Amino acid sequence: MEARWKLQSRSMAMVTKAIEAAQRAQINRFALVSVLPESWRERNLGDEVEYHFTVKKKADIVLSRSDLDWLILRPSLLVDNPGTGLVSLGPAEFHDQIAYADVAETLAELLHEPRISQQILELNTGSTPIRDAINANIRR
Repeated sequence: MEARWKLQSRSMAMVTKAIEAAQRAQINRFALVSVLPESWRERNLGDEVEYHFTVKKKADIVLSRSDLDWLILRPSLLVDNPGTGLVSLGPAEFHDQIAYADVAETLAELLHEPRISQQILELNTGSTPIRDAINANIRR
């Protein structure tokens, strides 16, 4: 238990330091890849995975309370399959799985879309091209 507490403290310190460094460097845009909280919860994933989810959630909270132009992307279960370029993206999504390549492409596109700001978006494999999925989440 002590080791977990130390790891959590270090993880939170790293997020806090990264936010502070961005602020000092006058870098306003900050993206965090988190975890979709419901991913595979119907399965017994064990204490280590639950602990990982808890640490990720706390990092989400720290960032969302900052004054940065933040974005939190919560992908479903990550798999090492070829990307399809087709996703489901929004504030609340079903969970399944998504290729690392689709997460990377989605994140790259999101970082270049200034109208996506201070939003938490969940990401899953879907049927919508990435650019169209991002456009659908722009607050008008």
